[in-house]
Amino acid sequence: MKKYNSISLTLVVLMIVSGCGKAVYIENQQFVLTEAIDFDENNKLVVYTSSPVFTKEATDRYKISFARANTLRKSKGQINSKTSGIFAYGKSQNLLIGKKLLEQRNPFPYLDVLFRDSRNEINANVIVINGTVKDVMYTNMSDKGRIATVIKDLVESTYKSRVTVQTSLQQFHQQIKDKGMTPVLTEMKPVKNELIISGTVLLHKDGTYATSLNHQESSLLILLQGNTKNSIPLTFQLSPEMFHTNKEMSYVSFNIKKGKPKIKAKFEDDHLTIDIGMKVKLDLTERLFELDVEEKKKQLEQAIEKKLKEECAALIKKAQKYQIGPFQFGVHVRAYQYKNWKKVEDNWGKALSEATVNVSPKVIIKSIGVLE
Repeated sequence: MKKYNSISLTLVVLMIVSGCGKAVYIENQQFVLTEAIDFDENNKLVVYTSSPVFTKEATDRYKISFARANTLRKSKGQINSKTSGIFAYGKSQNLLIGKKLLEQRNPFPYLDVLFRDSRNEINANVIVINGTVKDVMYTNMSDKGRIATVIKDLVESTYKSRVTVQTSLQQFHQQIKDKGMTPVLTEMKPVKNELIISGTVLLHKDGTYATSLNHQESSLLILLQGNTKNSIPLTFQLSPEMFHTNKEMSYVSFNIKKGKPKIKAKFEDDHLTIDIGMKVKLDLTERLFELDVEEKKKQLEQAIEKKLKEECAALIKKAQKYQIGPFQFGVHVRAYQYKNWKKVEDNWGKALSEATVNVSPKVIIKSIGVLE
């Protein structure tokens, strides 16, 4: 009897609670799924938002709002004042930052409201726009879907393919604050009414633009970071003479299945040396030249090994040129060389630029394909 009384009491309470308050209708909500910041032609901050439209009478599937303001928080008020419905910022999927802004200023202070207000979503993807944010936000999506979903899916799919990075707002915060690394962000470019992931953007420690990486360099960056959960695709042009072919047909493509780098760092008279060993296991996916792989497997492994070493070294030198540390080597140095790390932590980019970095891959071909 007591059991049934408890159940009845619970049901009554639930009925009372569910009847309290005012009903919230989804068509009256403005869910901000994409936020974007950039500088205009006068180097003033401009802010865009994208929200899905749920009203049956509406012909557009999403709405773009725009404001000029000195801060992101103030722009929210301006956008609210000219938009019907209640804005909800806790569902954001993407944060776009214009390259023009990054070339002139650190965007991090503008994002303070996103970290300080607990209602905001810090798992949104941070993406740099190589071009103008305006061109991206007003790209014709009539045959693709809502722009926020298109951008999110594009970033996630290219990251799974390991041709760019994927950095959330929370990870961006860590990359800015952690002295052992510098930020790496997805780069997107609008081209002829299409949105293309063009590679990866590397930032200085102060959050300003340093340089960009193409797809191949982005894949190498992910490899050097030890992110080999998914296969990493690479294409190399090998020496034509080695395989008795011409320059146009000397290409080989493969997927790296395993290749986590083993890093050793040492200081000698305050000079840093980083040795990176990698046992790389790969599957061949394409070969344009004739070769008996069973017979010449060792020769092919050595050729890929040499080229992989060269390209990794070139990428590291590129980062050293701009005094940045996207590979997160500083995290390793801090863990295993703490006393020496304390001497360089406040200027890790410069210390890395002066360091000797050696990459020594060992390539093993695991698969040559189904048919030969």
